[in-house]
Order: sequence, then structure tokens, then C-alpha cells
Amino acid sequence: MNSSKFSFEGKVITTENFSKELDYPIKSIIYLENKNSFIVLYNRDSNLRKWGQFPNILCLNSQGEKIWTVELPTTDTGDSYFRMQFKNGKLIADSWCSFSCEINVNTGKIIESIFTK
Repeated sequence: MNSSKFSFEGKVITTENFSKELDYPIKSIIYLENKNSFIVLYNRDSNLRKWGQFPNILCLNSQGEKIWTVELPTTDTGDSYFRMQFKNGKLIADSWCSFSCEINVNTGKIIESIFTK
């Protein structure tokens, strides 16, 4: 399945196998063909908080079921991710609190984080 075989608008992702409304507006999706899964980045502005965090990346399997929700690099209120990319076989996500994190695509756990400010 390539990017022409899935689409998203607002909170809804549509693929060959499912159409699902998620909890928040979608900013971007990365399809991992070798895992047949979708890494979804929610728009961080859709859940701004005065306390707590917004772990706004999740992984869905080919049937639209959630596999994991991402780990964040801090415990700071308001932390979330604003950008993600799949580069050289690695999922890299950048947090609002100035960390660039390599995320394990099987678990959503942080493999390595680098403070960038």
C-alpha cells in the first residue's frame, strides 16, 4: 500500500481496509509498508493543555486498531510532538520541549533523544 492508497481529512483516515475517525485532527501520516502500519501525528494545537501532556503520535495496524501511543521525552506540561519523519529507516519526532527523538516503530518508546536548543 502506498500513500495513494490511503488518505486523511480532519480526524478521519481512510485506507483500502478501513475508514476510522480518530480522536483529534491529523497533521500527517507515515505508512510503514514493511510493518503494514500507519504512524499518525495529531495536530498538537488540537489539545492544548494547562497541565499534563499530549502524546500525539500513535500507530495503527492495517485494520485501524491502535498498536501503541508514543512516549514523550519530558514530563513537562504541554509537551507533545510537532513534526515527524521517517529517514534512513528511523522514525524521528521533534518535541515542543526541544528534543529530537528516535522512536521505536514497534513500541512507541524513545530509543534516543537529543536536546536541540
